[in-house]
Amino acid sequence: MSPREVEDRLPQFECTKCGACCREDSMLITVTGRDIARISTALGLSPEETMRALDFYIVDDPNTIPIGLQGIPSPSTERGSAFIALRKMENGECIFLKDNLCMIHTLRPIVCRSFPFVFQEKGSQRKWGLSAVKQICPGLGTGSKVSEKDIEDLSALVLESIKTYHEFVDEWNSLPTTTARELIRTILSDPRFFA
Repeated sequence: MSPREVEDRLPQFECTKCGACCREDSMLITVTGRDIARISTALGLSPEETMRALDFYIVDDPNTIPIGLQGIPSPSTERGSAFIALRKMENGECIFLKDNLCMIHTLRPIVCRSFPFVFQEKGSQRKWGLSAVKQICPGLGTGSKVSEKDIEDLSALVLESIKTYHEFVDEWNSLPTTTARELIRTILSDPRFFA
């Protein structure tokens, strides 16, 4: 793709802090090891308190994983492989949403930082696109055009975080199955997530 074609493809985007992505019932706010470590450390949470901010979504059949979760690592727990996400309240809102604002905005998970953009690496190339639920985002199409550098920087951040988490999960899944609680303790003691 030529530089001009890339430039033409870049959308306008400005987060309006509307909270729509924090309330969307069909979206999981998945977290990586770095996300868990960053939130836990900054808020001074013990492993048990950290567990109360998370949900574990068990993977019953790996062939039925929704498109938005494909490529996201799922560590083994005592109940099976699971996607880890921020807990949602009964009304579908993220546990950290209050008065329509994110209480942990500066600590927010990588999936929140990158929404409505999605990234993947194919060989040595990074590719980006827009989330399958981009229509919920009123900030898409407003503000200034996103720069190619911003997309590159964000993709590097997202893909590095996911790569590190993949490495951890591959190691974790090679061990005898243990509990979700022990998984969180191990994440919170792994230096890779504090780099």
